[in-house]
Amino acid sequence: MKIFITGGTGFIGKFVVDQLKKQGYQLLLLSRSNKDSEESEIKNITGELGDITKWEGELRKFKPDAALHLAWEGLPDHNAHISKLNLEYSLNITKLLGNIGCKRLIVTGSGWEYGSQAGKLSEKTICKPFDAFTDAKRTLNLLGKKIANENNMAFIWTRLFYVYGPSQQPKALIPHIIRCAKDHKQPNIRNPKAKNDFIYVEDVADALCAILKKCNESNTYNIGSGKLTSVSYIMNYIFDRLHIKKDFKKVQSQSKDAAFNYAFADISKIKKEIGWEPKISVEEGILKTIASQLNTVNQTFQ
Repeated sequence: MKIFITGGTGFIGKFVVDQLKKQGYQLLLLSRSNKDSEESEIKNITGELGDITKWEGELRKFKPDAALHLAWEGLPDHNAHISKLNLEYSLNITKLLGNIGCKRLIVTGSGWEYGSQAGKLSEKTICKPFDAFTDAKRTLNLLGKKIANENNMAFIWTRLFYVYGPSQQPKALIPHIIRCAKDHKQPNIRNPKAKNDFIYVEDVADALCAILKKCNESNTYNIGSGKLTSVSYIMNYIFDRLHIKKDFKKVQSQSKDAAFNYAFADISKIKKEIGWEPKISVEEGILKTIASQLNTVNQTFQ
């Protein structure tokens, strides 16, 4: 099978590409770098999401059977201008893929599309976008499905919850805590009581590859751990594993309300229809992330 991938050199994309390569797929990656891959099963085309005319010919020549659109330029900036551009780029790519006969397109959305709703959230939960980024993602899902349907292409939308792991942007929560622990500094945590659905990046890649292999019709899937983990637990676990004494004051929440309700993914649908569920616990995932970030081995922290 021939697969076209945007964002294949990014945080999540690198794990997806590695797994698909091992499974023997023929891959074409859109990349800003003009460095050619030394691996015969991976081809690169140099270009930007917004410059389709410069690489459209190479994509048509490749004739992908399926595609994964993982790229979203400008992150972590979620402003209206960047979100609008990414929406336009993504819709244009969807149109192009449908036009050249691609049969399936998998796109990454966000668990933030559900807004501030609490508890277990299923794919049937009504989305409540709250900013330009979530508005753009929601619009891409709605319009992308219509464009794909007009071109007889399956459009598969995935809502990723709190993805973490090696090579995540340094300002993200877990890399920030690891760096602070290493430097014996207090992490800048606004609300240690907050809880999120943390899902390790390798598990996310597993889910996307499983969907690619098993899903042939337009659909929507949550990808998360299916449970909540508190920020304070993660912070304490990281400091404990690095054998560093937490001799600083606890960061106080800006909220006076001691009761917090948070959202997590209902993953029963992807378990039933795709046969996927996360394999890596948050503890194991943190150890892998520490090892990568500090350039050492997991056993050091056990």
